[in-house]
Amino acid sequence: MSFKPLTLADQAVFRAAEKARPLVTSDANFTNIFIWDNYYHFTWAENFGCLGLIASPEDQEPFAFSPLGPGDGLKATEWLLGQLEKPKLSRVPKVVAQDLIISHPTYKINPDPDNDDYVYLAEKLINLSGRRMHQKKNHYNYFKQNYRHEFLDVTVDLVPDLLAVADQWLTAKTEKIGPQNHLIMEREAVSLALDHLLELNLVGLAIMVEGKIEAFTLGEPLNADTAVIHVEKGNPEIRGVYVALCSEFCRRHFSHLTYINREQDLGLPGLRFSKESLKPDHMAHKFEVIP
Repeated sequence: MSFKPLTLADQAVFRAAEKARPLVTSDANFTNIFIWDNYYHFTWAENFGCLGLIASPEDQEPFAFSPLGPGDGLKATEWLLGQLEKPKLSRVPKVVAQDLIISHPTYKINPDPDNDDYVYLAEKLINLSGRRMHQKKNHYNYFKQNYRHEFLDVTVDLVPDLLAVADQWLTAKTEKIGPQNHLIMEREAVSLALDHLLELNLVGLAIMVEGKIEAFTLGEPLNADTAVIHVEKGNPEIRGVYVALCSEFCRRHFSHLTYINREQDLGLPGLRFSKESLKPDHMAHKFEVIP
């Protein structure tokens, strides 16, 4: 079985697999694997009616995602693990891990908290209602009252301005914590998402503050009741800009859905604080699986 590199032309195959067996976590969503391919160097093949996906980051041993699609997931898992010199599945959704515990009791199943997805009630992000969201509501109200601003749907015409926001974000982060490879990779992922905005069917929102675009976000539906937000970038010096961006984006594009998946924190303290501050409804837990 020959594995091949991931390309944009593979989108139809992966989207069909997503439709046949909807995703419950964000990692294997096609947009995510496509825009992060520069880091993970994905290869894939099809067997047992499933798609097998292997990641080969430069700084880690290769690992596999759990098989995608409607086929025989257990047989596909055994086949996929057999392709690796050091067999391991990573980013495995809880429901899949539970099936593997039953079918393969000798497998070692380890929690992977740094990769757990933060999942929020859409209604809470839109309305910022309740005592727990009081501080965020105050930030949003401050932003509305103190900045001349305009919300703009993301279009191809805005891409140069959005890339400038991403560059400013990278510069600010680098000045704060020093050069980091993950920051460079994230900037490249943002660029790929913007360069292929239409092909990936992404929706987005930008905020113009005092005549200049200062923040933007991109996302898409993940499954029938959940949206996933892939990108949020903005000027942290503008109080309330991030919460305004998130709230208005969900209101305009995802108010018909129940949940918003804002992906993982990767164990980064600042990102963890930011995601926890919006009070997730629950975590979508993930695991590592080692035979």
